[in-house]
Amino acid sequence: MTDVVRDSRVLSLVSRPGLRQTLNTLLDQLGRCQKALNEFLEEKRAIFPRFYFIGDDDLLEILGQSTNPRVIQAHLKKLFAGIYSVQFGQEEKENVAMRSLDGELVPLKNHVPISIDVEVWLGKLSDEMKNTLQHLLTECVQDGKTASGGINPSAYPSQILCLAEQLLREFQRYKELVRRPSFS
Repeated sequence: MTDVVRDSRVLSLVSRPGLRQTLNTLLDQLGRCQKALNEFLEEKRAIFPRFYFIGDDDLLEILGQSTNPRVIQAHLKKLFAGIYSVQFGQEEKENVAMRSLDGELVPLKNHVPISIDVEVWLGKLSDEMKNTLQHLLTECVQDGKTASGGINPSAYPSQILCLAEQLLREFQRYKELVRRPSFS
């Protein structure tokens, strides 16, 4: 390859002995590297399926910067619909809350520790997001059933308020249907 640096004209390189073999070997090695990289990325996507929502370049950046949660945060909006960012605890060792694009902050019920295996802690974050929203929805529905003045809108995220209101309305409709006499 030093000959290429000295004389970059293609025609002068064609006659070099062994050049074809060298290029074929390099092409084969490149193909094996590409295959191994694709298998590695597929393995990570199998562990955390939300990685299918992002391209290979973004995934490589996330995996390469797994110890830097600020870099990973830039990709969260691609991985989780409705999540713009997460709030970190002291020294960025855990996730303590999630934030929407509108700035609505929802504290996580349980803090999620950040680990070197980014696909593992993002999976735990995903599970804790669901757990937190489920807990908030249950609380909100219970408050709606017991509160005479209605639910306090500042106590719950807007998405939870909307869903709880729909559930409470359907519960009421169901009760009315059960109370009606049948037409038999």
